This record gives sequence, structure tokens and C-alpha cells, in this order.
Amino acid sequence: MKENILKRIIRLLPDGVFVIDLSGKVLVWNRAMEELTGVKEGEIVGKGDFEYAIPFYGFRRPMPVDYVINPDLNYPENLNTKKETVEIETFVPKLYNGKGAWVRMSAHPIYDEACDIIGAVQIVRDITIRKNAEIELRKLFNIVEHSPVGVAVLEFSGKIIYCNESFLKYTQLKTAKGRNIFELFPQISLYEIHNSYLKEIKFEGKIFRLRGMRINEEDGYAIFLTDITTLRKYEEQIIISHKMESIRKLVSVYSHEIKNMLTGIKGFAQLALQTENIEQTRAYVEKLLSIVDSVSMSIKEILGFPREFGRNPEVLDLKDVIKNLVTFLKASLRENISLILDFEEKPLPCFADKTDIEKIITNLVLNAQDAMPEGGEIKIQAKTKQMPEKFISLIGIKELSTQYICLSIQDTGIGMDEETKEKIFDPFFTTKGEKGSGLGLTIVYHIVQMLKGFIFVESEPGKGTKFDIYLPLYS
Repeated sequence: MKENILKRIIRLLPDGVFVIDLSGKVLVWNRAMEELTGVKEGEIVGKGDFEYAIPFYGFRRPMPVDYVINPDLNYPENLNTKKETVEIETFVPKLYNGKGAWVRMSAHPIYDEACDIIGAVQIVRDITIRKNAEIELRKLFNIVEHSPVGVAVLEFSGKIIYCNESFLKYTQLKTAKGRNIFELFPQISLYEIHNSYLKEIKFEGKIFRLRGMRINEEDGYAIFLTDITTLRKYEEQIIISHKMESIRKLVSVYSHEIKNMLTGIKGFAQLALQTENIEQTRAYVEKLLSIVDSVSMSIKEILGFPREFGRNPEVLDLKDVIKNLVTFLKASLRENISLILDFEEKPLPCFADKTDIEKIITNLVLNAQDAMPEGGEIKIQAKTKQMPEKFISLIGIKELSTQYICLSIQDTGIGMDEETKEKIFDPFFTTKGEKGSGLGLTIVYHIVQMLKGFIFVESEPGKGTKFDIYLPLYS
């Protein structure tokens, strides 16, 4: 009765179980073994000579149960031995009709009442899901461990619990485990890591881009460190190259203009020498002097670009500057263009040169007029605003509470396509042909940068253009 109950229990176990006697013949083959191998109990019980290995490997060979019975057996794989139990985790290619599976096989001796070995039992457990997960995790670990990006995993306190090879290389540490990230990099904060802000930091003479990431509610944070020192050097070279190209273009433009003026000077001088009429000679000389003044002005512009910006900075109310400029602007605009002002009631103080602010507004307003050949509306708006949050996270501004004055100049003109919009701040780029110098928006951009501000452009063909200029609010 007890034996029948025991057989039923073994038969219904979720793990594969088979038993052999000392001669190697199969005594028990449960239902889970049938599912693993596709071999029915009646087809295998009583058979020996390693017959039970064929559904596993496709050929006869020893298995862990054989090693239990004969420990001197030369087993083809490394077995783990724990007292009388032997175990192995391995991939078996023939299980599940040739699909194969990862299994853990453990074998144990069976004793009779006199404590003599009478056989061995082998338990086979399908561990494919776990093993595949381990393999994938190992692959991911190897990728992280050997990644060129420095990676560190932190507790919520900032304590480093893991870091990869690149992180140690970048920080020049033998080990970082147990160190606190905020002691290592005092220029970053928990707030920045928690909110995944992208930030550039200098460390040990190098420049790194750092971003944090919250893993989940329990596991703290991960940070990613990228060495961009070389990239920054290349960018500096590119910037220098662009500056030199801009200077070359600038010199070329003004040299051409001066050459033309000198030709005019020579022509009027020759005419003055050839005429005997005193009044006519005087007229030629006056024209000549006028051209000389133009040459002097051009030379002054060359020497002054862009050093003339920001000469006399002071605390200004932006509203007052705009209001004082309105009369000039309206006189400069065509009759079919209306100018609309929209300001906050409170003062809008900023620290800047009055002339620089006037240059920004004048350039943008006159550009807006050129974009509206059929007439339209120009709106100048000035209000206090927070910097757009997406932009803050992109450039890593630490003073998140800093208030800005947003000076907006919007028109209802022809607008710009993306290609044009990308080039508008390039020196000498113009859509006006010979009528434009291509320096107006370059000057605007330079002044805004000098004032520690930011400029954004929104435009679509047929939908007008809007410039948003953010200038720090003086407090």
C-alpha cells in the first residue's frame, strides 16, 4: 500500500525523476520525464546500458546517476559533489523533441534497510527560463562593464555600490565602491541626478558629460559619465575655424567696398584736376571728401566689430528703452505696417548697454518689415518668464529659479523654412540679396550671448516669425 502511494507521488512530481538499479536498468520513469524526453514509462523501464541517456543526448553515455553508483567513473563534465549528492547544470540538446533545454540534474544514492546501496535516483529540473535570463544578464553586465561610458550605481545616499572599468579609469581610482558620489563630484547635486539633468563637469583636468537616472523606488540611482575632452577640443578648433572664416568674409566684404570707394576718390580727383571751373572743382572735392568719410566709417566698423558692444552697461528698465525707441521705429516703418506694444505693468530691469538693446530691437523690427512686403503687424512684447524647462535640462543651468525677461518680437510675414532658420545667425547669410549685409542677426546673437541671455526662433513659411529673447532679470 505504502509503495503504491510512493509510486503515485513520484509519478506526479513536477520534476523529472528516474531510478536505476546497480546494473543500470531503469526502475522508475515518472510523467515529468515522459514530457521532457517524449519516451513513455513502458518504453524505458527495464532497459539498461545507458539507454536512458539517448533521449537526453542522442547517444549512450554516463549520467550523474552512474557516477553515484560508480564514483571512479570518468564523467565527461564537471560535477558538483555535496556529500553523496552530485549536481550539474547543463544544456541538453534532445529534450522536448530536439528543441533542447537547460536543466539541473541531481543524483542521489538509494539504500536498503541494511544501508547498502541498491541503486540511484536522478532528478531533472527544467531551468531554461532562469538560465536564459542569467545569460542575458551576463551579456548586459559585460556590455556595461566594458562600456566606454563610465557607469556607477548609487544608493539614495550617494554611496557607490557598483562601478564599471571606465568609471574607475575616468576617476583614476583603484576602487570606488563605498565612496560617496557627492564627495567625489561636489559640483553635482541629488536634485540633478534625480531629475536626469545633463551636466558638464570638469574633473582631473578633463571635461565630462554626466547624467543621472533613478532606477526604481528601491534601488537608488545610476549615473553615466562620458569623457568629452577631445570632443570639446575639436569643437574649439571648429569654432576658431569658423571665426577665421567669418573674419575672412568680413575683410573681403569691406575690402571690396573700400576698393570701390577708392576708385571713386581717384575718379573725382582726376575730374577736379581736369576742370577749370572753380565751382565744379569745389563740387568734385566735396564729393571726394564725402567718399573719404565713408571709407573712414567702413574702417571704423571693421575695427569696432564686435568690440563696440557692451561699452556702457547699466541697470535699465527694458520698457523705457523700447518706449523711447518707438518714435524712431514708427518713422522707419511703412504705412501699411502697424506696431503693437504689450508690456507688464511692473518694471523690467536688466543690466545692459542701452545702445545694444536698441540694436537688438531695431534689427529685428526692420527685418520683420522686410518679411512683410504686403504689410502686416509687428508685435513687441516684454514680460518676466521662467526659462523653458526642457532647455534648462539640456544645458544644465543650476540656478533653476532665475527669472528672465522675455522680449518677444513677432511678425505676420512670409516666415522661414527650416533650412533658412538654421542659417539666420551665420555671418553674411542674407535672403535680401545685395540689399542685406548678413550681419544684422549675427550682431543680435552676439549681443544676447554677451548679456548671458538666450534667443529662440519660431517660424513657418506663410505663418510669420517670432523671436523670443531671454535676458536675466536684474535684482
